[in-house]
Amino acid sequence: MKGYKFKFEKILNLRNRQEEQEEDKYLFLKKELNDIKNKIKAIKSEKEDVFEQLRDQENDLTLNISLRRYLKNLKAKEAAAQKEKDKKEEEIAEQLEVLMEKKKERKTMEKLKEREIEEFVKEYLEDEQKELDELGRHYSMGGRLT
Repeated sequence: MKGYKFKFEKILNLRNRQEEQEEDKYLFLKKELNDIKNKIKAIKSEKEDVFEQLRDQENDLTLNISLRRYLKNLKAKEAAAQKEKDKKEEEIAEQLEVLMEKKKERKTMEKLKEREIEEFVKEYLEDEQKELDELGRHYSMGGRLT
């Protein structure tokens, strides 16, 4: 009896590679989102520092004006970062859908392979049983193997 070879092995390997590539893209987008979140945290922290300086330097009008301008710039940076974060979250959601589709395709091929292996084993065991039955009949009739 000949050994089993899955006829769609190359397709299964391709689907595995595609899934890995999509997962890498997904993880890269998650890292970028994390960087954006850290950037927003840093801006918020900087804004808090500016607010504290404004409270401490109420009497210095020139410094107060420059701090308010700086605060306005920080708010604009924060808004831009927030917009970037929202966009990145949408990209991540889309990439997750793509990744799930690739996983589904791979699992479909793996199930097909499992079914084919089960069928192969079943046929192999049936053939083996037939051979054993034939040997048993031959010996029960007093025959010898040649």
